[in-house]
Amino acid sequence: MADKTTTSQGAGAAPTADSPAAIRNVVLVGPSGGGKTTLFEALLVASGVLTRQGSVVDGTTVCDSDEAEIHQQRSVGLALAWLEHDGVKVTLIDTPGYADFVGELRAGLRAADCALFVIAANEAVDEPTKSLWLECAQVGMPRAVVITKLDHARANYESALAGAQEAFGDKVLPLYLAADTPCTGLIGLLSQTHYEYSGGKRTTTHAPDASYSDAIEGLRGTLIEGIIEESEDETL
Repeated sequence: MADKTTTSQGAGAAPTADSPAAIRNVVLVGPSGGGKTTLFEALLVASGVLTRQGSVVDGTTVCDSDEAEIHQQRSVGLALAWLEHDGVKVTLIDTPGYADFVGELRAGLRAADCALFVIAANEAVDEPTKSLWLECAQVGMPRAVVITKLDHARANYESALAGAQEAFGDKVLPLYLAADTPCTGLIGLLSQTHYEYSGGKRTTTHAPDASYSDAIEGLRGTLIEGIIEESEDETL
């Protein structure tokens, strides 16, 4: 923890989680039932804040503690929690996806530095979510898309990715490729590593099977080109 009696850091010193430069507020948005609360829980478990992931169905999540939320199995208000990663304090903001609680969504957006659009792999992108993306774009808020429910019986990663690109634009580029059918793993396009999640948690990592080579090469090349173009735009 930073020494709060110190008024300034030395030249080149890394920011601490107590400094404004090392704080990020990230809001999770998207339609009701898209998996925002489950993703919220998973991030807290992955970062070590929680030792066990709660369940929306069982009413044991950090976010949905209100009796109405537990009964309806959906969020009706904002929920906050924070985690620390690589010296950065990340405040997660879970928002309701149901239209009746749009005021809670707006409050979460006003407090956020960036937004994660949570889209289920078994559903199409709805119109309110498309409109919200445009609103965030107009104010210059950084955005990313998270595709959830890859283990659902009707999940289709390729279709969900294509739907997100159609709804949000071709600058939406995947960092991972879904592996196996049904999906039990992810292939990192930059690391070119196959991560296994068959037991619900990452268990093993290994080189991708040769059958994925063409898909990896194509998607990885597009991703790298997109990163280069974005970097060039920022320097202009």
